[in-house]
Amino acid sequence: MKKLCEDIANAIGSAIRGYIGADSGERILYMGADGTPTAVIDDVAERAALHVLKDDGRPVRLVSEEMGNVVFGDNPEFTVVLDPLDGTYNALRGIPFYSVSIAIGNTDLSQIYYGYVKNLVTGDVYVAERDRGAYLNGKEIRVSTRKDTDPYCASIYGCAFTERNFLNRNGKKVRLLGSAALELCYVASKKTDAFIDARNRLRVTDVAAGKLIVEEAGGVVTDDFGAALSTPLAIKERVNIMASNGRIHDELLARLREWNK
Repeated sequence: MKKLCEDIANAIGSAIRGYIGADSGERILYMGADGTPTAVIDDVAERAALHVLKDDGRPVRLVSEEMGNVVFGDNPEFTVVLDPLDGTYNALRGIPFYSVSIAIGNTDLSQIYYGYVKNLVTGDVYVAERDRGAYLNGKEIRVSTRKDTDPYCASIYGCAFTERNFLNRNGKKVRLLGSAALELCYVASKKTDAFIDARNRLRVTDVAAGKLIVEEAGGVVTDDFGAALSTPLAIKERVNIMASNGRIHDELLARLREWNK
């Protein structure tokens, strides 16, 4: 699994290099299977991944943003959930925070058993395998130990929060970085303490790998009501997500209810 993911990530990194920060990558080519416009840079990234999967030769099912559901061979052995470029806007503007996210599993988010996220700027690689832990560049990582009474940092999207009820309250901070896959990995590696996206816009491709990485690092991942995520691995599915170190999860759920009243 790791070799396959590395080959895909390396192919994507090479393919998009000339489009980073360039106007040529912005042109819209068609409407993707996920219902959003596909830019040149997205198409180039996905085609690079498809070439690797074809050359690999194993029968697999691919769930990817632009082409949706693609089957290679007969009787697929597993499902690859791919976001070839998570953080397209950042990449097109030359903002150094974008990634490739690859998850491997069966039919839904609860059945992902391998997750791989590569920061395409720094080269950092986050990997997790079910029941075998989470790793950053080969070193085991764990979520933070901050409690709800401590100052903590979170990425929060889609919440009606204000400075009075969150920002700078008791030293708490918000960082919005623009790549859900990497932001989940930041929770796993205790760079931040939580990630919330309640916009009903995230796809399974955005979160499948990062979810497992957070869980294997000791964190907790639910929807915005605190329920387990078992969303089918289908490109048109949308998901709200809350990932945290576990210690602040209940407080964040309570605050989310307050923010969205």
